[in-house]
Amino acid sequence: MKSRTPGWRLAVSAMLCLAVPGLLIAETPAVSPGTALPLQAVLTLALEQNPGLTAYPYRLRAADAAVLQSGLRPQPELSLEVENIAGKAPLNGVEGAQITVALSQLIELGNKRESRNDVASRALDTEQQGYAIARLEVLGEAVTRYIALARHEEELALAKRTLALAEKAEGAARRRVRAGAAPEADLTRMTLATRHADIAFRRAQMERRRASQQLAALWGQQGADQLHPATALRPLPTLAPLDEIMNRLEHAPDLLRLASETRLHGAQSRLASARGSRDVTVSVGARHDREGDNNTLVLGVSVPLNLKNPNRGNIARAESQLAASEARLRARRIELMATLESLYRSLELLREELALIEETALPLARQLYAGIESGYRTGRYSLLELINAQQEQLTLEHRAIDLAAQFHLQRNELERLTGLPFSRVGNQEDTP
Repeated sequence: MKSRTPGWRLAVSAMLCLAVPGLLIAETPAVSPGTALPLQAVLTLALEQNPGLTAYPYRLRAADAAVLQSGLRPQPELSLEVENIAGKAPLNGVEGAQITVALSQLIELGNKRESRNDVASRALDTEQQGYAIARLEVLGEAVTRYIALARHEEELALAKRTLALAEKAEGAARRRVRAGAAPEADLTRMTLATRHADIAFRRAQMERRRASQQLAALWGQQGADQLHPATALRPLPTLAPLDEIMNRLEHAPDLLRLASETRLHGAQSRLASARGSRDVTVSVGARHDREGDNNTLVLGVSVPLNLKNPNRGNIARAESQLAASEARLRARRIELMATLESLYRSLELLREELALIEETALPLARQLYAGIESGYRTGRYSLLELINAQQEQLTLEHRAIDLAAQFHLQRNELERLTGLPFSRVGNQEDTP
C-alpha cells in the first residue's frame, strides 16, 4: 500500500498527542458523578468514545480495499471457437470442424494501472485526512463544551454570592424597618430582590447541570449532570507569538484537506489522460482441423483504432476540477491568514479588558459596595444607592466571566483553524 503523505502525518501530530491505538473504538468506563475532570481527560474520552467517529474505521478499510483493487492486473481470458460445423455431407455435423482454443491477455498501456493505483491511494489519503479533521472537530467541540461548563460553574458561584448579598441586604433592611429608620417598602424591595436572586441561583444550577450533560454526551454517557471542570477560566493562559502561529499556517486542517483534495484531482486528471491511450490484447492458441487431422498455432493481436481520444471529455472535466481545487486552496490560505490575525488581535483586546476589570474596576466596585452597605445600616445611604452599588459590582463580575469565556472560545477557534495545540504554550497548560 502507498505510504502516507506528509499532510496526513502533520494532521496526526496536530491531535494533541491523543491518537487512539488501532482503528476500533475503545471501551472506557463512565465518569462518576461529581468527578472533577481535567481537560486532557475530557479530550481523551471524546476521542475514544465519540459516536460520530465510529464510522471512520470502516470507511478507511473500504478505501484501503480500493487501493488493493486498483493494483490488480487484467485477468487472462480463455476462448473456444468451433468453425465449419453442420455443413453438407460428407462433412456434416462436426466432421469438418476446426476447433481453436486460445488464451488472451489485455496489456494496459499508458501507465493505466499506476495511475489507477495513484487515484485510489490519494482517495485513501483524503479519507484519512477527513478522519483526522473529524477528530480535530470533536476535540474542538469538547473544548467548547468544557469552556461552557467552566463558565456555568463560575456563574453558579456568582449567583450563590449574589443570593448571599441579597439575603444580607434584606436582613439589614429588616433591622432598619424594625427600628423605624426605614419605610416598609425598603424591606419589600429587598425581599423581592432576594427572591429574584434565589430564582437566578436555581436557574444557574440547572444551566450548570445541562452543560455537564452536554459535555458527557460527547462520549455517549447519559445522566452525568454532576461533572465539574478541574480548572477555572481564569487566569488566562499565554498565547504563542503571532509570527509563530502564521508560520504554522500550512498545518491548518482546512489547508491540509484542500491540499489532499488537490492531489486527488491531480491523480484523477492523470488517470483520465492514461485511459485515453490504446490498450493491446495479445492472444495465443492452438487450432485442430478434424478434416485433415492437423494442429496449428494461432497468434493474434488486437488494438482499438482510437481515431480520436475516446476520453477527451473526462480529461477536460478532470483538468477543470483540478484547477478549481487549486483555486480554492489559494483562496482559503488568504482567508485563513486574515482570520487568524483578526482572532489574535481580538484575544489581545479581551485580555486587556479583563485585566482592567480585575485589577482596577472590580476592586473599586467591591470597595464601593462594602462602604455603602455598611453606611446603609447606619442610615448614611439610601436603599437605592445600595442597590445601584450592588448592580455595578455584579455587572462587572458577569462581564469578567463573559470576557474569560470569550477568550477561551476564540483561542479554541484559533487552535481549530491551525490544528496545533497552542494552549500548551506557557504555564497554564491545563486551562480550558
